[in-house]
Amino acid sequence: MRVLIIALCPLKPEYGAAQLALNLAEALRPLGNEVTTWAPGMPPATLRWWHHMSWKRQELERFLEEQPAFDIIDAPPVAITRRVARSAAVVFARSVQPDLRYLKWDFFDAASRLTRRPLSACGAALYCLYLTIAVIIGWHRAAVILCLGSHEEAWMRRRFPWLRDRLGCYFAAASPSEMIRLQQIGAGRTPPHDLSTRFLWIGRWAAHKGTGRLVRFICERARTHPADRFTIAGCGRGAEGDVPTALLATGQVRLIPTFTREELYQLLDDHDAGLFTSNAEGWGLTLNEMLESGMPVFATKEGGVADLERVFPHRLRRFPPRGDVVIVRRPSLVEGQKWCSWADIAQRYDALARCRVREARR
Repeated sequence: MRVLIIALCPLKPEYGAAQLALNLAEALRPLGNEVTTWAPGMPPATLRWWHHMSWKRQELERFLEEQPAFDIIDAPPVAITRRVARSAAVVFARSVQPDLRYLKWDFFDAASRLTRRPLSACGAALYCLYLTIAVIIGWHRAAVILCLGSHEEAWMRRRFPWLRDRLGCYFAAASPSEMIRLQQIGAGRTPPHDLSTRFLWIGRWAAHKGTGRLVRFICERARTHPADRFTIAGCGRGAEGDVPTALLATGQVRLIPTFTREELYQLLDDHDAGLFTSNAEGWGLTLNEMLESGMPVFATKEGGVADLERVFPHRLRRFPPRGDVVIVRRPSLVEGQKWCSWADIAQRYDALARCRVREARR
């Protein structure tokens, strides 16, 4: 099959959507597929932010005009225009995040700024409405809607019952090379020297990531367990105004605005426990990374948590942690080994795609 996998962000592993696209493409090729990955690049600097999505959709249409027909086009639902839907035998609307739930949080964030900055708030709210409509239309144009994890699939089945016959789900995993590095970190964890805990939170600083919940927890935990330390990584500059300056000054909280993939492994090795506080989440690739590195993670019931609980029953715990945290520095490497790999994910995807292509050509 000729398969086109589309990401609307740069095709670099620092971006979660790009990680999913690249790992899926790499796993599909050994199954006899000709796989192309494509991203639109960065919009022109002169383009207003509210035109970015329409520009990306137009770039995709221009790219497809120059290509032979594909058997499968795999795209985020917001990218599925009428022309995209006609450019392949079968179109997969593959989720990388719960778009409508993210947009809800973005809308609430815009509404909270209405009295202070009414014009920009109204503009942001209208943009959320435009994207919401585009996502729903994209679902209706697709032959298959692949949700990321069972949590999102269950949400879709409740909210959009008329799309149930198109719904399916897929899972996420670390790449084979990353899996080796992560498990090496887990195997090398040393026994604790004291009762303090070094917590790690990774993510961009956005409302749907549960940043308010995180800050409230840190403030309370710093009061009751002053020896604990907290690192907030990958947050950009957004966290600086929300974390109390006193905690930053004492070193109880450390902010790391950006980090490379190579620096990620050191971050995981330097910390004892992970925090996952999302109000809405696609999967949470950091969940895989922290769990595979042998780290217990205190998580809200979002994203991939429901699926990963079956695989990491001892490492995945409910947020927030209560009392002293018991850290097992040398975790059992048996836990997690039954989790699916990208080879498993790709085999299920390939079987579904070939079945749908055969049906479309009858």
